[in-house]
Amino acid sequence: MKPGIENGIGIVEITVTPDMTARLDGKLIHPVYSTFWLAYHAELAARRAIEPYFQEGDNAVGSSIHINHKAMAGIGALVRITALVSSVKGRHVLCTIQVVAQKTSTLLAEGTQGQVLMSSASLAERCKQAEM
Repeated sequence: MKPGIENGIGIVEITVTPDMTARLDGKLIHPVYSTFWLAYHAELAARRAIEPYFQEGDNAVGSSIHINHKAMAGIGALVRITALVSSVKGRHVLCTIQVVAQKTSTLLAEGTQGQVLMSSASLAERCKQAEM
């Protein structure tokens, strides 16, 4: 791991599309940005916050995600998801997540996402064991 991970920041900017709306069992529930997609984009932003600090052979796995989805964003809304590394304890990294609708500056969600740092070789071995 390269030094400086405690200053990591990852950003994802998306435009809400119809496939990102709240759907369950293929049925449209609400025509707004779903918590599922919001959590996916939070995971992506958190990964972007730490990857620049990887050296060859470094990797990480997600260990937790906590999202408080506070407001809605409709189809076509531009959304910015920001992940800031807020804690590094040994191999455990925690990112603080903030999700904002760009046009209105509305706070859509906030929370945390945790990751555990490990070698790619260790991760590959764990994945192989998980296939059983």
